[in-house]
Amino acid sequence: MRRAVILAAGKSTRLGGANKLLVEAGGAPVHEWHERLLRGIPTTIITRSEDRAEVAAAATWAEVIAHPKFDGPVGALSSYVEFYGDRQEELLVLFGDTLLVPQPLPTKSWVGIALAPARVWDLPSPWGWARGKIALPVCVGIYSFDQPERLKRAIGVVMAQGEGADLPMVKLLNEYRRDTPLSENLVRGWYDAGDAEALGRVPDFSEVLLEDPTRLDTIGFLDLGLTR
Repeated sequence: MRRAVILAAGKSTRLGGANKLLVEAGGAPVHEWHERLLRGIPTTIITRSEDRAEVAAAATWAEVIAHPKFDGPVGALSSYVEFYGDRQEELLVLFGDTLLVPQPLPTKSWVGIALAPARVWDLPSPWGWARGKIALPVCVGIYSFDQPERLKRAIGVVMAQGEGADLPMVKLLNEYRRDTPLSENLVRGWYDAGDAEALGRVPDFSEVLLEDPTRLDTIGFLDLGLTR
């Protein structure tokens, strides 16, 4: 069995405090992007206590639970574990402001990566100075964990190290990978919904479907050093 959890319980300071799932991106509420991507996967949304009723009324396709603290994505994920600690399913974790077009989502444990938008630089090359962009792979806020007990232990370790602090996902990734392989999965069609400027760059919701989801011969697991 596989389940998904969407983390949307932060302060949303870049959006002036608005709930990331309820703002529009490309002509559709952000939660509809997630519904399309996760169709067929039972999903739970973790959101701020004050937003729970509004999010539940809008995203009727998912279960919604409240998280009363501002302690980062690991803290929000700990609320899921507290509610459903006995579940043994593989867990797909998605940040609320990560928009992805529909595509296959592999099993096993992995971190979703994509090439970050890059600015133009003057940079050295074997042929002298050149002008161009450096494309760097970055984590885009989607993760898969196929070892539920290992994930719970890793969350417990990170929470104990920083009770009450804003706990970033990277702490959990490094703890989880101590004894569990964690690969990198290159994802397609990634858009950021974290601030107003980024939302303005999101294309129309109805026009960004993958033309043929079976043509993923160039998409796969990359070894960028995380598992070493």
